Amino acid sequence: MALEVIAPFPHFSQEIISQEISQCRVPVEAARAGGPVHSAFVDALPERWRADPTVEVFSRLHWLKPGWWPMRLGFHTDWGPGPPRVETLMVNVGGRSHTEFILDPVTPPAEPMARRRFGRELEAAVGAGRLPVGRMIDGHLVRFDEQDWHRPMAATGTGWRLLVRAIRGLDETRRHRGGRFSTVCNGYIPESEAERARYQPYVDDAPWRTP
Repeated sequence: MALEVIAPFPHFSQEIISQEISQCRVPVEAARAGGPVHSAFVDALPERWRADPTVEVFSRLHWLKPGWWPMRLGFHTDWGPGPPRVETLMVNVGGRSHTEFILDPVTPPAEPMARRRFGRELEAAVGAGRLPVGRMIDGHLVRFDEQDWHRPMAATGTGWRLLVRAIRGLDETRRHRGGRFSTVCNGYIPESEAERARYQPYVDDAPWRTP
């Protein structure tokens, strides 16, 4: 499927966004613990998603400056190729960094390493103007699936950016079973005790941790 804009999302100030707590692939209602933005996200989900016990919500809160990247570079798809279909509903609150999607359908190879090379080929095709791209609209709920190729973009402004998503359709063996989800990889190193506590789910291997 192509990237689809579903509906506008409520506006939240930078002060409110900064107080949100990243969620680590939790059940829908549990995601409300992340704060008012997360609660608004849950309320914006279709009823069938809220009622589905297999749906997981996860999020990343980043402090960004121009030129920083919020995650790994390059075009990729979420969850890999093939069945079952995995849908994502996502919102970018605060902007700063903007996810870019390829708008034309593309057929990648199934083999994982070949898919990585294919991602680099897509980068070249987009750079040469052979494939159209579109950026996810900030402050709008969007939908895409495991076939949609997308990439993060370098931040264009300073401030907080919260990316919240719900996933539906993962095979049971791939659902979250505890542990940590991700690491912060944008160059920001928490310094105060409050900052370290906020980023605790992301810092298992961070350089500021003591042995």
